[in-house]
Amino acid sequence: MIQIIMAGALMLLAIARVPAMARNGKDTVFYAAVCETGAMILIDPDVYLATDKLLGGVNLVKLINSILMVLGLWFLRSAVLNAISPKYANRNIWARRLPLLATVTLQVLFFFLTGFLPSTATWGQYHYMLTAVLFSLMVISFVGWSCDEVALACIRFIPRMRRSFKVGFSMVGLGCAVSVFTVINMAVEVLRTAGFLAVLGPHDFTPQPFAVYELFAIVLVGVGLTIPAVAGRGARKRQRNRIRQIISTVEPIRKKALAHSRMNQVLETDTNASDQDRLHRMIVEVWDAELAVGTGPSALTDEERSYLLAVETELDSLERI
Repeated sequence: MIQIIMAGALMLLAIARVPAMARNGKDTVFYAAVCETGAMILIDPDVYLATDKLLGGVNLVKLINSILMVLGLWFLRSAVLNAISPKYANRNIWARRLPLLATVTLQVLFFFLTGFLPSTATWGQYHYMLTAVLFSLMVISFVGWSCDEVALACIRFIPRMRRSFKVGFSMVGLGCAVSVFTVINMAVEVLRTAGFLAVLGPHDFTPQPFAVYELFAIVLVGVGLTIPAVAGRGARKRQRNRIRQIISTVEPIRKKALAHSRMNQVLETDTNASDQDRLHRMIVEVWDAELAVGTGPSALTDEERSYLLAVETELDSLERI
């Protein structure tokens, strides 16, 4: 049940990122949410056993689930680090992908070395085999490494962020810190079931209450990533409305300036341009019209000149956001 709740939370994150996906053609947070949603659905015991039975009942769903989890975390890590760490974005693409390629390759290797075992929702019962232990530890290590890097990056860059980003990435960092704590405990349990930590006593393969920690972490990360996205859409909407308001004020000034310089006979409005580009062009055309009249009387009042200069300053600040 907890796995289905986590899948629902991740699905909501994916839905929240659809506008960004549609706007940019790609969105790594969307990819992360989709992959992790699939992983959370497949990890549910009933779904796992039913799906694995269709694939031969040899735990192939375990491999698929683990790869989806690794891919989801990879996309999440890439999205966060690209957003807040310029140094990461400038790294060689193959150097960035090496940990992912190594993890997936070793996952597949250890899974097939373990062999096709009867389907079970509790992989821990196979931890008497070294290759099964290594398979589990590969996934746990990747999760811990990814979440640790994201948490440290958030701690480092959060002080430089503004408003919604600071709140959102604080939640992301906390969620990743919870995940690091969880996977450390998972690693201890894996080694314990394998007999490497016999001092802790025997283990009966009963699933540990890690799902609660995972749910808490996923909710924190999901909400944290949604806050900047929602705030960004609100800011873009306010910006569009503001620019349209300015255009309605600048358009009469433009027409007056062009008519005064007779440039209205050769210049037409570009209806295909964005509102911001249209506004920028309109202001340039006004100043060009002023230059065209030379030393003759200006068509603009002092108030109109001051307004256009203020709009230019505002446009400059918008372009730097």
